[in-house]
Amino acid sequence: MKSVLVLSWIAIGNVPAAVAELRARDLRPVLVSNLPDDPNAGLCDDHIVFDWDGEELSALTARVTERGIEPIAVVSMVEKLVEWSIALTTHYGLPGGGTSRAVLASKTLVRERMRALGLSELKYSDDPRSVDFFPAIIKPTRESAASYLVKRVDDREELLAYLKELEESGAGDVELIAEEFVAGTEYSVDGPVLNGRFHPLLAVEKADYDYAKNHDAGLSFHPPQQSHVRDGVRALCESINTLCADQGLDQVWLHFEGRSSQDGRTELIEINPRPGGFHTGIPASIQSLYGIDVIATVVSMALGEYAPQDLGPMLEQPIFGNVELEAEELGTVVAVTTEEDLLALPGVISVRLFDGYRVTQLNKENFFLSLTMTADSLEQMREQAATVLGTFEYSLRP
Repeated sequence: MKSVLVLSWIAIGNVPAAVAELRARDLRPVLVSNLPDDPNAGLCDDHIVFDWDGEELSALTARVTERGIEPIAVVSMVEKLVEWSIALTTHYGLPGGGTSRAVLASKTLVRERMRALGLSELKYSDDPRSVDFFPAIIKPTRESAASYLVKRVDDREELLAYLKELEESGAGDVELIAEEFVAGTEYSVDGPVLNGRFHPLLAVEKADYDYAKNHDAGLSFHPPQQSHVRDGVRALCESINTLCADQGLDQVWLHFEGRSSQDGRTELIEINPRPGGFHTGIPASIQSLYGIDVIATVVSMALGEYAPQDLGPMLEQPIFGNVELEAEELGTVVAVTTEEDLLALPGVISVRLFDGYRVTQLNKENFFLSLTMTADSLEQMREQAATVLGTFEYSLRP
């Protein structure tokens, strides 16, 4: 049976869904992760333990050879592992290899290329200590997961205090970028890239976004309802299309975030070569709108086989919304309300409830409930969201 390497870091990477899709294609999933006791290891036919931060490519390929594995593809949905995915696919001559995707491995490289193409005027610095623009956002250059270590600083005193905090917590060696804080409404866009062209499928206005914490929150919905957001989505999609053509991107799924202000400024906030977070219901919405299975598409892309007949324009009816809850204290979530209870509520089409979710750190998003809804109007969507939040009961056990 042909083997596919599935890359994971700290047990993230949508491994169960990827493995299910590979098995449906009679392919052999081989997990490559940094955890000897990875909870997803039992789902796969083999497990290679590898230290992404401390070992070299040659050590990984040697282990692959020792197991008698000849991979035909590499599936990776973790930003931190973009460079590793490129290195592996290049080494084995597989789809996704070469230099075209290298720019997506670093927020600094993205910023440099966007500026060179005349697509952005955002201030940024790869040396946070030299920042002279405030407010600024400090975030990891290559590690993006659940807003990990993302922090807004309003002056130099806050900046230095945060850098000291990172050092004292053991994260002082994380590569960082400082970016100008962009005022405006945040949104995300998802879709595939084929032959250098980006095809937007879902644009999600983050109506209740928490700009103080830089975390998703509350209700978000597709399509955007505010005119400045709709205009911003169109403008940013054109910019991303230019970037994709410039880099010759192909057979890759993009999820990116932008912000647009009412005075017409639009800026890219972040771009990632993987589907939007499954906790946000993006894949469920795309499946309902277009009949496109996002994980199946990602696997097809890894195999170099994705060739849709006609993607067409982005659809705008019905309205799809997502509601999510985040734990804001350390402890373990104990849910009283069940998934079945929530699915019985008006408009709810899917629920993702992580009963028993353990909150071990507060410097990232800790979502334990997310559900997707449909509605005929934004007013109806907000009523449904209020019903959900008023119905759900849980506690945090220390």
